[in-house]
Amino acid sequence: MAELEELTGEAVRRRIENLSLVVMATVFELVLFVLDAALPKPIPWIKIGLANIVTLALLVCAGWRTALSVHLLRLIISTVFRGGLFTPFFLLSFSGGLVSFMVMAPAARWAMPWLGFMGVSLLGALAHNFTQLLLVSAAISDKGVIELLWPAVVFFSMLYGCFVGFLSFHFCRRIPLLASGRLISGMIYYTPPGQPVSGQQ
Repeated sequence: MAELEELTGEAVRRRIENLSLVVMATVFELVLFVLDAALPKPIPWIKIGLANIVTLALLVCAGWRTALSVHLLRLIISTVFRGGLFTPFFLLSFSGGLVSFMVMAPAARWAMPWLGFMGVSLLGALAHNFTQLLLVSAAISDKGVIELLWPAVVFFSMLYGCFVGFLSFHFCRRIPLLASGRLISGMIYYTPPGQPVSGQQ
């Protein structure tokens, strides 16, 4: 009976830790999103993608379920405050963010030893920006937009993707709550100090 109570208490503690991690990371992503929105943009919809610093760190250090929860919460909250749901801004932001996550999640899970943080981030940036470019081109019915802008999209995706990946690597290493987390069956497990985080280069 005592062992059952101890196991139950441990499960509750882990769920609380996981919820705290989701809340903390969502707030931090929103702060980075606001900062990112205030910076100059080379092309109207292309941003640095600072919020992905947290998303990628969570993918590597806490698992895709936690990362997806935070990513979706940030996308929904940010679009509501910037104009509401189901607006053109929402469709661009949500579509780009979702496709980016769908590319980064398997890459972080299976290709991190070869790609590293910067490689995974670069793939996410390319997926995000090209998704938005295709949507803009379809909205204005002008395929010439793709031919005109794709070189700039590739260039800034590479630049910003590598920059975000570099910052995400150091963020994952230096924030103890993120850097030591393991998501197993929806709960956070902590590794002993000094043990390397999965996916670190």
